[in-house]
Amino acid sequence: MHAELDPDQVMTQTISAVEAVDFSYAKELNSTIRQISRAQVEGSLVHARVAPMLVPLASPLAWSHGTLNMVVASGEFGGDVVFSGHGAGGEPTAVAVVSDLLAVAQGCKAVELPVRKRQVTGDFMAPHYLRFVVDDRPGIVSGISGALAKVSVNIDSLLQRRGYPKHRLPFVVTTEACLTSTVEKALVSIAKMDCMLERPLCLQMLEAEDKPE
Repeated sequence: MHAELDPDQVMTQTISAVEAVDFSYAKELNSTIRQISRAQVEGSLVHARVAPMLVPLASPLAWSHGTLNMVVASGEFGGDVVFSGHGAGGEPTAVAVVSDLLAVAQGCKAVELPVRKRQVTGDFMAPHYLRFVVDDRPGIVSGISGALAKVSVNIDSLLQRRGYPKHRLPFVVTTEACLTSTVEKALVSIAKMDCMLERPLCLQMLEAEDKPE
């Protein structure tokens, strides 16, 4: 992308808050959850984020399992190009080490591409998956929808699976496309609701037309 950026400025999000129930809800949304490194150039700004995200099952990114890594590069005219391969394990590591040794022995040099420094933001315009764990009581949904409406975020769907106790009930709200920073503003007030038992989980959702670069 001809961009030089400071890796320390890239927003990151831990996978530790993702639980089994999130994969169940993701399945209902025809998606799965993958750890994604996402970058997109917009003018002089690079949108970049490393985080677990909901990925449509139809996306190549959903096909990776185990130690398989995948890169999807998207171009305006060329469309998607997918590269994949195992990123861990004895044999893939051995191949990488021998390849590096051969490169040194043959005097290979790194390819230098023209780049320029760019500013970084973790903000993306995307739908968002919000999972709450609450002590169930009347008025919770209206409180959440009110907080989202206050920052002009529209709700797309609400999912609540059966079989969970009312005193510790996980349910999900998905939003229409909006900035991540806008959703996070609403979550600050939602997290203070006395019915909340855990910090709400917020994940970006990749769409079919979303093409990470």
